[in-house]
Amino acid sequence: MAFLIENYDELMALHRVVMEAKFSVEPNDPVIQGSPFVSTIANQVVEALIEMEVEKEGETSRLKWQEWRKLSPERREYQIIQAKLKSNTSWKTWNFDQQVKYVKDLASPLQVADELISNFLN
Repeated sequence: MAFLIENYDELMALHRVVMEAKFSVEPNDPVIQGSPFVSTIANQVVEALIEMEVEKEGETSRLKWQEWRKLSPERREYQIIQAKLKSNTSWKTWNFDQQVKYVKDLASPLQVADELISNFLN
């Protein structure tokens, strides 16, 4: 069974739902935030949105989304990821690769520069 969304507005609604679930200050289900499955879905939704917009409006749409996906300390999502890491100390027992993957899963569909990953891990 396949699940297919071809309508831009429906896909944008799904994107908003995923973002709300991943970056809620007080999540009802905190496992969602760092779930690798939800991370994959979040990335796929954004990539599908990018392709729809590029098809409709051209390559400048891709650049707009690439800029939007960059995580920075000024963004609320950064603060939420930081708080999640502080409140869940069990991730500190994982090896480096597992920690990096977890940070990337928490941040998705946003993209985390190596410098910010280092900040989170410290």
